Amino acid sequence: MAGIDRVALVALLWFAFWTGAGDAVGHWFKTPGTGMVLGFVFALFTVLAWPLVMPRAVDDWMHDPRA
Repeated sequence: MAGIDRVALVALLWFAFWTGAGDAVGHWFKTPGTGMVLGFVFALFTVLAWPLVMPRAVDDWMHDPRA
């Protein structure tokens, strides 16, 4: 798996998780659909926080030139 593919995979998982979490919160507040949008927007703004919240092992795996 190329390095760019690993970054794309982590990004997909990041956005899928926050969109799903937003959907769950939206259903809890009885506003389906709105939570998905808010989850996606939250993921969009927090994608810049990856270096702060991502475990070092995942960050090393994403940028490993040997793989």
